[in-house]
Amino acid sequence: MDVDELDLPTDFEVIVVGTGLVESIVAAACSRIGKNVLHLDSRDHYGGLWASHNFDFLQKFIKEVTTDPSRQVQVYNLSEKWYIPKESPQEEKQEGEDGKTEEGKDPAKKVWSQADFATEYRKFNIDMTPKLLFSRGPLVELLISSNIARYAEFRCVTRVLTWLNDKLMPVPCSRADVFATEAVSIVEKRMLMKMLTSIVGYNEEEMDNEFKDWNDKTFQEYLMHKGLTPNLIHYVLYAIAGGTNSMPCLEGVRECKKFLMSLGRYGNTPFLWPMYGSGELPQCFCRLCAVFGGVYCLNRPIDSVEYKTVDDKKVVVIGSKSKTLNCEHLVLGINEGPKDLLSQEPADSSDISRAIFITNGTIMPSEKEPLTLLRFPPLTEDNNAVTVLEVGPATGSCPKGLFVVYFITNKVTDAESDLMPYAEKIFDMSGGDQTETSDKPKCLWSLFYNVKDTCASVKDGVDNVHVCAGPDAGLDFDRAVHQAEQIFKQICPGQEFLPRAPDPEEIVFEDDAAPGPEFRDDEPEKE
Repeated sequence: MDVDELDLPTDFEVIVVGTGLVESIVAAACSRIGKNVLHLDSRDHYGGLWASHNFDFLQKFIKEVTTDPSRQVQVYNLSEKWYIPKESPQEEKQEGEDGKTEEGKDPAKKVWSQADFATEYRKFNIDMTPKLLFSRGPLVELLISSNIARYAEFRCVTRVLTWLNDKLMPVPCSRADVFATEAVSIVEKRMLMKMLTSIVGYNEEEMDNEFKDWNDKTFQEYLMHKGLTPNLIHYVLYAIAGGTNSMPCLEGVRECKKFLMSLGRYGNTPFLWPMYGSGELPQCFCRLCAVFGGVYCLNRPIDSVEYKTVDDKKVVVIGSKSKTLNCEHLVLGINEGPKDLLSQEPADSSDISRAIFITNGTIMPSEKEPLTLLRFPPLTEDNNAVTVLEVGPATGSCPKGLFVVYFITNKVTDAESDLMPYAEKIFDMSGGDQTETSDKPKCLWSLFYNVKDTCASVKDGVDNVHVCAGPDAGLDFDRAVHQAEQIFKQICPGQEFLPRAPDPEEIVFEDDAAPGPEFRDDEPEKE
């Protein structure tokens, strides 16, 4: 529930500051088992850097970050560019005297202008942190087991692509794909299936396994040792494992197994995409928290954090606007609280390079609207692998006729330097006539930006304040789910993490005369 200043109580068991994914999962988990939870955010919207924005809000965000240095703590190096005119040019006749369309023109394509984007801004849902869910990954399992899945909709990723021999190629995902593809020979198919079978059977707890002697070697060395051809090594290392030549062998095996174990659950690829963007997911957990009594306040920055002892118990005292709030446990998004609470970031943390492109077509033609994962191998030794996600109108991400394409990699130089060479491989970045026939979709708008991979902890001796990391560069949500569960266990040791919530029709209120068992903490009353 949302409350105003006058109605806001002062004492809570748990106060959560920030509505990013980790914070929202923790808030939902605490509220679900009966904890008294207050959930705050300094912004006027949910999600923070995990949010999805319409195009108008995104423009405001870009302006805020570029004009206010204090906003560049986590996001920096923003570079926005338009490749289309501000206003739609007057329609020119493209037909000659004989009534035929001028050669090289595509009459079916709409000519977009910046004004069109402004008019249709509500049809965009653009992610600041686009990610996919593995069909059998931790987040999908949590959404199902907790019954939070009913708050969201998902679409299957329809294809996985890779960049091979200087062109886009589909990656055979399923057994049927492997045997149907003409990209590999029959001998290669048998070799590939045998190797993938051994990966699926991998068990880290078994000391005497296929990979016991490969701890200090690379995944590429293992694939070469197994006799895989260069084509097969490319598919397994870059497209399935999402790795590089230096990826450790066991990490590659784990990533491949994760991919293979999620195949076939919901579609022909292992991945799901949330309708209307990944920013829907924090809000799903916020809804559950509110259903079980969580109190919500936006536009509520934290001014101070202090400590006092009451009846031999440590209490966290928070100053927020003109109000003093008390709690037993404080959960902070990493950019929401005083910096003097935090220990130094680990030295090996890496910043992230991201880019968003809006195009007038898909990167590879398809009979039905595709939802695509493309894994780019490094183009040079200095680069990292690049993850590309392309989503279309059917996902609620953009107006009809457009596609939104996300690029993600670990930062080397800056976002534009790191990602533009990859973009130029698959997009026409020249601007110009949108109706000209081209092998590549035309880029209409782009945004490059860097994000700090913020992972820190509180200083020693502060045991009732818990800090949530920001988004990482990984393809999935695994780190966020794992951290949320660890924080919950510190706050509520021995309690179940997000037990199943009843459906509305299962709940019977005390004054309800309807027959049937009464639900208390999800358990029916014993007769």
